[in-house]
Amino acid sequence: MQALPSTETKMEAIINAARAIMDKQSFVESARAIFDLCRDLTGAISGYVALLSDDGSENEVLFLEAGGMPCSVNPNLPMPVRGLRAKAYETHCAVYENDFRNSQWIKYLPQGHVVMRNVMFAPLNIDGKTVGVMGLANKPTDFTPDDAVIASVFGELAAVALMNSRHLDLLKEKTESLEQALSEVKTLRGLLPMCSNCKKIRDDKGLWTRLEAYLSSHTDARFTHGLCPDCLRELYPDFADSIIGKPASPDKK
Repeated sequence: MQALPSTETKMEAIINAARAIMDKQSFVESARAIFDLCRDLTGAISGYVALLSDDGSENEVLFLEAGGMPCSVNPNLPMPVRGLRAKAYETHCAVYENDFRNSQWIKYLPQGHVVMRNVMFAPLNIDGKTVGVMGLANKPTDFTPDDAVIASVFGELAAVALMNSRHLDLLKEKTESLEQALSEVKTLRGLLPMCSNCKKIRDDKGLWTRLEAYLSSHTDARFTHGLCPDCLRELYPDFADSIIGKPASPDKK
């Protein structure tokens, strides 16, 4: 009979799984580390971690550990959500079967699959929804309720790793968008030589350029033209009052 892991062993494994969430570069790496720790604690030999497809019809396997047992199934074959695996998705809880070869679930195994003595599925739950499963199989002895509790804890840690990975991907996407936007922003710095009379700008080639032409070539600003009230009265005194009204008298200012 297999010895039960001590409380200290369980806590050490949980701590190492939490570290894997922060230390690994990708979710696949984190999930693999968490899976290996859970497999060691429960005594399972083989298994996998898979995520639910976007349409919710099948699992997308991240990795498969055959545990040294022969397996000729094409890893690219779809893995529909059915059988005992579907119960984990429906109940959001760990489920297991210790006599898998004589169970109703055996009919769902494709030809060439690893021989399954027993199997357990632990869900990856995010916001009340099961988004994936951790599969464990072929423990030399039967799975126990304690194994189900352990697998549930590590399933939750895998879910945290998935959320962390998604947040990091979103942050990276936002950062890249911001960097792209900033790279397109043109700024002016330093002193600009300007004619005190005509207001032209002298560029770095020594040429004098109209202010709006200089700004348009050095920034993203674009100009439209009109006349301010003072210039309108100076250039078109006969029409200014009818367009902008008469100026206020000094005693009313």
